[in-house]
Amino acid sequence: MKVLLNYACDLEDIPNTVGDLLGNLSRELEKTQDTLGNAITESYDNSVTEALNSIDNLRRNLNKIDQRLMDYSTILAGYMKTTADIKTGIDPTLPEVALKDDIESQEND
Repeated sequence: MKVLLNYACDLEDIPNTVGDLLGNLSRELEKTQDTLGNAITESYDNSVTEALNSIDNLRRNLNKIDQRLMDYSTILAGYMKTTADIKTGIDPTLPEVALKDDIESQEND
């Protein structure tokens, strides 16, 4: 079952926090590497059923890693957008809908 986690940190800590999260992936990568080794050994040993199971586990592990990397990419992209907005004078605490409404009301004036 997949769940959504909320994680709070200061804006300036986001790159380091993502770095920590990426560091935690090393366990998953080690697990994936072990599973790959098992699949290779089982294939050479003609243990086809076990090799298929290992390959399936490998695919699942890689998918989990890919999902986490996508989450981390999204976090960093949001960080970049927010810092760029701040530098250009846009208040990132205002919802985008409010900004859009302001623009539309100015166009109608």
